[in-house]
Amino acid sequence: MDYKKAELVIDGKSYEIPLVTGTDGRQGLDISSLYKKTGLITLDPGFFNSAIGYSKVSRRVPESGELFYRGYAIEDLTMNSSFVETSYLLIYGALPTKQELSNFSRKLSNHSLIHEDMLNLFDGFPGKANPLAALSVMVTSLSSYYSDEYEENLDKGVDQVTRLLAKIRTIAAFTYKHSLGQPFVYPLDRLPYCTNFLHMLHTIEAEGDYVVPPEFDRVLNQLWILYAEHEQNVSATTVNIIGSTRANLFASISAAISAQWGSREGGRPVAAIGLLEEIHKSGVEVKNFFEKFKNGETELRSNGFGQKAYDVISPRTQVAKKVFHEFYKNRKLDSLEEMAMEVERVVTSDSYFQEKLIYPNLEFYSGVIFHTLGIPKELFTSMQVIGRLPGWMAHWRELRKIGENSKVRPRQIYVGENYRKYIPIESRV
Repeated sequence: MDYKKAELVIDGKSYEIPLVTGTDGRQGLDISSLYKKTGLITLDPGFFNSAIGYSKVSRRVPESGELFYRGYAIEDLTMNSSFVETSYLLIYGALPTKQELSNFSRKLSNHSLIHEDMLNLFDGFPGKANPLAALSVMVTSLSSYYSDEYEENLDKGVDQVTRLLAKIRTIAAFTYKHSLGQPFVYPLDRLPYCTNFLHMLHTIEAEGDYVVPPEFDRVLNQLWILYAEHEQNVSATTVNIIGSTRANLFASISAAISAQWGSREGGRPVAAIGLLEEIHKSGVEVKNFFEKFKNGETELRSNGFGQKAYDVISPRTQVAKKVFHEFYKNRKLDSLEEMAMEVERVVTSDSYFQEKLIYPNLEFYSGVIFHTLGIPKELFTSMQVIGRLPGWMAHWRELRKIGENSKVRPRQIYVGENYRKYIPIESRV
């Protein structure tokens, strides 16, 4: 990186601020010593213009609508790679050789089971509990079962990231089975990653094994690749914040799962399906239904449209749309899928929505596809968690490899009252 300097003038006094340039040519002001030099702090609510640190994991280009994982375009990976291979890329920094991928896949299969004692934890949750609650608790509990291995071997052996990636799909599937009151279905070593998850989810022992259609395996791989990494979103930043304390992997990821609980971070595919169900229930034609958003009668609150992180159409949306149409090309559509096709047609052909960059996004397309895969809405956010896990772990691991790093400690601009005098309770009115 090329280091230059900028000049800041305050009350006639000049201060030099390092100007940092990334490998993509983007520049930033290093204000880490600003307070010591000037006594001033910066204000950036939401941290939309503040970098938490250096990273090699992904690069997002809002102006041109591009997204890269470790330098590889998101479309190339989605259309050509697998979720397991992309996970390896994000976590370890390079695409694996055939042997490395084989070894990695074998580790994921060998470590997909969870300790039998952990099954008792599911009994502590009511059947209708939010799946994220169980997922977060179960991930945290792994700290107890692997307490001697907090500081993983970062480059070889059965490290913690491999162990967690292997077990997360089992925990998610078991959570769903528990909510239905059905027996748990154990993972099968012979099945690939995504097929194994769908097999555990949909197999009912009394009815025999559920056979996962090949197109289901492919589309789930593609969706999870699209969710795998998106720079410093809220949940990834949560991993960095918790990880900066040197918290172990399981605690850091559990915190990220909790961050998904908010409707602004996770659950957006649920909102997209909810809108489609609302349209269907209303009996109103799609074009007429969307008129109320155009005339200001009501606000389009579904998170299945647009993407504020980009100045143009999101790159994940462009790829997701291609995946969506390939998947449904030769399938007979049910009523919700037909409704989704019509919504897409109406929104993308209307100049009002085009000008405002309101378009069906990744959450819209993934919600519909999750529906087709037989995944209930209650599990949609867990699906996002599994997809995002490789990116989260890549950031946690990157932080560990840096070594001695500072604990995250933001400042604030205080706007409350000062120096208030304590009044005894009998004197308060």
